[in-house]
Amino acid sequence: MIQYAKTDSDIIAKMKGTFVERERDRERDRERERKRDKRKAKGGDAPGPKKGTGAQGAQGTVPNPPNHILFLTNLPEETKELMLSMLFNQFPGFKEVRLVPGRHDIAFVEFDTEVQAGAAREALQGFKITQSNAMKISFAKK
Repeated sequence: MIQYAKTDSDIIAKMKGTFVERERDRERDRERERKRDKRKAKGGDAPGPKKGTGAQGAQGTVPNPPNHILFLTNLPEETKELMLSMLFNQFPGFKEVRLVPGRHDIAFVEFDTEVQAGAAREALQGFKITQSNAMKISFAKK
């Protein structure tokens, strides 16, 4: 026994030029939009890449708000305070470098203003201290 469809499929109707969107499709779209709006209102984003991925994550920068203190990561074990001071001293507003005791791979660099820190961050992002260690720079959390 052969059973035929009562209506044309959406694709066939579009080809024939007789396509009319069904009410259930419109309702489904409205429901999706309401859910998306609720997520945005709560502070979440629509489904997509998580924080720390994509272009920001590829550069190694965390989207922290600008700060006059920079946070350095991916530093080699032989990093010394003098090395970093000489590197950042070329930028106006440089104040000091602080290494974290017990952690050779991170440091903080302080500047007078957020703008000066941002300029140094942009200029030295990805700077290779050694062949295998490209420095990652982000603004420190406030």
